[in-house]
Amino acid sequence: MKKDQQLTKSQYFWVVVVMLLICGFFHYYAAQADLLHQAAFPMTRQAVVRIIFLLPVAAAAFGFGLRDGLITLAVATLIMLPRAIFISDQPFDALFETLAVAIVGCILVWMIDVQDREKRLRQRVVEELEAVNAIALTLTRPHHLDAMLNQTLDKISDAIGIPEPAGAILLLDPWGHTLSVRAYRGQYSEFIDGANEIPLAERLCGQTAKSGEVLVMKDALNHPQHVGCLEEGPHTHVCVPLTSKDRLLGVMEFYLPSDHRVDALDRKMFGAIGRQIGVAVENARLCENLRFYAWQITQAQEDERKRIARELHDDTAQQLVALARHLDTLADSEEDLSEAGIERLEKLQRRIEDALQGVRRFSRDLRPSVLDDLGLLPALQGLLSDLEESDIATEMRISGDRQRLAPDVELALFRIVQEALNNVRRHAHASNVIIGVEFLDSQVKVDVHDDGQGFELPGSPGDFAYAGKFGLLGIEERAQLLHGDFRVQSGKGEGTTVSVEVPSEGRLVQEPPGGR
Repeated sequence: MKKDQQLTKSQYFWVVVVMLLICGFFHYYAAQADLLHQAAFPMTRQAVVRIIFLLPVAAAAFGFGLRDGLITLAVATLIMLPRAIFISDQPFDALFETLAVAIVGCILVWMIDVQDREKRLRQRVVEELEAVNAIALTLTRPHHLDAMLNQTLDKISDAIGIPEPAGAILLLDPWGHTLSVRAYRGQYSEFIDGANEIPLAERLCGQTAKSGEVLVMKDALNHPQHVGCLEEGPHTHVCVPLTSKDRLLGVMEFYLPSDHRVDALDRKMFGAIGRQIGVAVENARLCENLRFYAWQITQAQEDERKRIARELHDDTAQQLVALARHLDTLADSEEDLSEAGIERLEKLQRRIEDALQGVRRFSRDLRPSVLDDLGLLPALQGLLSDLEESDIATEMRISGDRQRLAPDVELALFRIVQEALNNVRRHAHASNVIIGVEFLDSQVKVDVHDDGQGFELPGSPGDFAYAGKFGLLGIEERAQLLHGDFRVQSGKGEGTTVSVEVPSEGRLVQEPPGGR
């Protein structure tokens, strides 16, 4: 009923009606009957008008589809029949012409409908390909796994054309027995408490795991394995396997309205998306494993640096201090020493003092005690003080609420700034360096800017190694270990700015992520 009301409100509907009235007027208006004969036209006017009746039929088929095109053809046929039966001098020929126009009209409406369906199918395929490409682009971006899955759910919602559909992405545990929710949307959040650590065999999506195919269950409420799903009313339950190399990594579920039609093309799209997500999940787990092992190696390096720094401070430095005191005692003794001997002792004392300062500096670079005792900001100020010895003016700007960060975060940021300042000292030929530290709500941002000679950036951050920028490569890796962002701005004669933004609480991988 609503569709018919909308139809009558359409301007296109009234255009078709006017076309039918005009054709009917010329079909029954006899004053022009001999006009075509006088023009030596090979067809009668009524035959031409019967053919012209195909115009509103075609217009209705183009504008409103198969059903309304056939209705318009029926109306046109009813308009033509009275003249063919009651008025025409040759009723048999008129009826034949009317029947022929009706048959041609049916073929015309069918052809228009086929063309329209093919056009809509092509448009739908293009839209779904664009949706799949958008999802693929999201999955290839360097995001944390949960953030990537949540963004993917948003893209899938756009692809199926349903705003905020209830659904979730559930991943299998390393042994493939239980599911855990990693991303969800819509009313699925009402069941999130009961949807974690659910045995796969007890879920409706267990059938998807066994078959490896997309499952579409229209009457899911009556299924015995319908557990933990929407219970508010009938819906279509869609389960999509997430696979990579024929291995099941998880399941994606959607609860669609019961009147939403899922056809073969939708199944293929869901299957392609499921395979893309499966590959992305496996790659993300591999990256998490690599980050975990990189973190273990980094932690082992830091522990070894701390041990060496402590030994240098407690052993080597103390021995040098003791040796310097012995020399002082020898120089102050009453023993007769020649001037040459005293000069040698003084040179030896100066060399020991230089060595002692070098050991202390080396120990501080390996692991500054001020970082553990006072925090990041005093440690960074110490780095700037060391840089000032190279005749470089320094400044540190701090914004936001100052706070102590997680120890792992403070250590990583210290190493990042330390490496950036080493690059300034060795390569930049700068006269000014500014360190900016900004404390945000849940993030901390650190910038190191110099006014040096700068350099041409490689095509992508991944090309730092090929360009010989191993220091920047190390900074990028430390930022990635913290699930942070890393950026470099530079150019010939424009100086260099190194920026990192990381979570203030720290999200370093402390144990190997689950994976199969």
